[in-house]
Amino acid sequence: MLNSKEFEASQRRNAEQRRAMIKQWAEYVRTHDDAEWSRQQNKLINSQLQSANEMAADGETDPVRFAEARDDLADR
Repeated sequence: MLNSKEFEASQRRNAEQRRAMIKQWAEYVRTHDDAEWSRQQNKLINSQLQSANEMAADGETDPVRFAEARDDLADR
């Protein structure tokens, strides 16, 4: 178990990594054609949806709970 200083250091590193990733993505969006990065995002989203649908079809997840969780996120 982490002590409070280790936990705070871990949280700080995570926040720094997230900020770096956001800056990297913003730079990518600024330097690449809209159609290119939009197409890439579309592939990512479609693959996530396909995985979720396959998991539901295989009985690995409850599609009703999945839809409820999705709708809860959309309501925020």
